[in-house]
Amino acid sequence: MATLLEWQSVPSKLQSTFSTLNESLKADEQFLAFSDTNALKRDITFGWTSSGSTDAVICTVSKAKALVRSGNATEAEFILSARPEQWRMFYEPIPESPFQSYWGMFGQNIHQEGVEVVGNHDLFVQMAAIWRRVLELSHEVLHGLIKEDAQDEQEVDVIVGRYVFINTLWGRTKLFYEQCGDAGNVPILFLHTAGSDGRQYHGVMNDGRMLAKYHMTSIDLPGHGRSFPATDQIPGKHWNTEDAYVGCIREVITALGLSKPIVCGASMAGHICLAVATRADEVGAGGVIPCQAYVEHMVEALCSRLIYTTRSEHLDMNRQYWDKSPFVNQSLFNPEWIYGVSLKQCSPTNTMLIHSLADDGSHSAQKKSEPRMAYLFCTSVLYIPWRFGLLFWRMGWPWSD
Repeated sequence: MATLLEWQSVPSKLQSTFSTLNESLKADEQFLAFSDTNALKRDITFGWTSSGSTDAVICTVSKAKALVRSGNATEAEFILSARPEQWRMFYEPIPESPFQSYWGMFGQNIHQEGVEVVGNHDLFVQMAAIWRRVLELSHEVLHGLIKEDAQDEQEVDVIVGRYVFINTLWGRTKLFYEQCGDAGNVPILFLHTAGSDGRQYHGVMNDGRMLAKYHMTSIDLPGHGRSFPATDQIPGKHWNTEDAYVGCIREVITALGLSKPIVCGASMAGHICLAVATRADEVGAGGVIPCQAYVEHMVEALCSRLIYTTRSEHLDMNRQYWDKSPFVNQSLFNPEWIYGVSLKQCSPTNTMLIHSLADDGSHSAQKKSEPRMAYLFCTSVLYIPWRFGLLFWRMGWPWSD
């Protein structure tokens, strides 16, 4: 209880670090990359505080400069607010998800109760890269750098990419796909998260243990990554429905001659995996691996006996107010939003790829017409552990492992 009371005043817990934080901001390349711009024509002041308290950490930003100090929440144009226990967990030496960042606490489709932005929301979004980096450095000067996961340097890539023409409800498209592994192995079809592309799966598709057992295929949805837009897709008005997405998967399976593949995806793609399980005969799928999927189809999918999943939960799929705002540069904001929720233990290779993938598909990532079609991002899909291949059950497969 004493610890929670201490975090009732965030500046009192952090005041001893302000001098070091201000020095770090003078030289931090990432902060300067976003703040060293002539577009900052005036000082911008934001802060962060515990809910119910007027004591706040205040940060004033100008061109290539920032000053952090103690102050009153009323001084800020927008305030990042959270409960004392949430700030305590954010400032743990190694925070657990979703407290790895304020974006994680704020949430995307799963919102943490008690976390809210007070004040100018447009400015909150426009300054996202700056306030996110200031908070990261605030944690870093308190506890030091978080050790990042080691990742072996890849020497050889075995993935081969090609194009195929398919017809979809979005129109005809020239779709990009990649494959690897022996064609006689168990087939798996990987689906990327919203606004991204099949490069998410390069880690697992180059893993020798997976290559020994599976024939793997990944695709870029129409208008994403290296795939061409479908003929009926209008720039800025991309839409998605279950029938359109399931139909696209069916056409891919048919065009590539895949024999009852396992369909694997996370977030939006995890949700569609549940729909695929309920329509397996229509699609030509033999099983699914839905990661972080929406539960609308869960019971029916489980009854179809084509599915194994360890995490599926209800997501309300509400669109964010900035979704199509003319005042928000989506090509800058969407990568920031998605990159911002990644765990700090992730290797730089992976987090930079996350940012790049979101940038490439940022404009189409947030366009949807059915509230049940998710656009939630899931960091874990980038390098899925190879063991996931043993975590699903498919009718008629005599597993020997």
